[in-house]
Amino acid sequence: MLLLAFNLPGPVEAQPAYPTKPITLVAAFAPGGATDTAARIIAKELSVELGQTVVVDNRVGAGGAIGAASVARAAPDGYTLLLGTGSEMVVLPAVKIAPPYDALKDFTPIAEIGTVTFVLVAHPSVAANSVQGLIDQARANPGKLSFASFGMGSTNHLLGEFFMKKSGTDLLHVPYKGSAAAATDLVSGEVKLGFETTTVAMPLVQSGKLKALGLLSPQRSDAAPGVPTLTEGGIALSVVGWVGVVGPRGMPPAIVDRLNQAINKVLAMPAIKESFKERGVTVVTATPDQFGQFIRSEVAEWTQVVKDAGVKID
Repeated sequence: MLLLAFNLPGPVEAQPAYPTKPITLVAAFAPGGATDTAARIIAKELSVELGQTVVVDNRVGAGGAIGAASVARAAPDGYTLLLGTGSEMVVLPAVKIAPPYDALKDFTPIAEIGTVTFVLVAHPSVAANSVQGLIDQARANPGKLSFASFGMGSTNHLLGEFFMKKSGTDLLHVPYKGSAAAATDLVSGEVKLGFETTTVAMPLVQSGKLKALGLLSPQRSDAAPGVPTLTEGGIALSVVGWVGVVGPRGMPPAIVDRLNQAINKVLAMPAIKESFKERGVTVVTATPDQFGQFIRSEVAEWTQVVKDAGVKID
């Protein structure tokens, strides 16, 4: 009997469906702030697009490091994601003597959401009504004017440090666990200054609870009508924040692509674009590779900025 052997392919292993259960989207700052707001805007429509609930989980503390680290340690199965910002993803690791994680090695870039603008705001009790007026007041009262931040090593902590360095002033840093808590104490006058996102700051400015002195962007913004830039006020300080979705390292490419396509579809919705625009966020859509390249450029830039400024914290 003649036996013929054929190299027939074995059964093709089907890729498991995704998602089949709720997804957790971690926001590393407290409810009510800019990061939390962006997370909830995305989560609502993403739940519809993916056919599974996307739950926002606020894991706060350590300038955003607690939330980010929890995602870095999670299983890379697409069910635990981070609504990350430049603050905890890039600035904090750059400024920490012992970084809690590596933005380039410990996370998988999924989708950029957009860019945000920061604005220097003051409590109405501050006499100054301009950047130069603030500098004069601060120089006359070294260490007396306080500024709030989202936490040690956060973007707006660094912005305060850079402002002091460039203006020759001495301000008192008061760290909080998020922008909502910082804004609450700003409004009450417990702290006098803040380098806030326009998302949080401008409604308070428009209601007369705070006053805007200068934008930390390259040019003026529609999100803050009539507010000059710090550069116009004589301080060469220009920083644009960002927000995006990342996951733990080692995520399957198919899941990354599925999430990227779903998020970009949500971002293309006119109502979502308008909602972000009203909050001072300029929507950006990118592939995972493009977002990864952007994060790499941010890491390189902030590493150099922190080195030049000589700012390091424990």
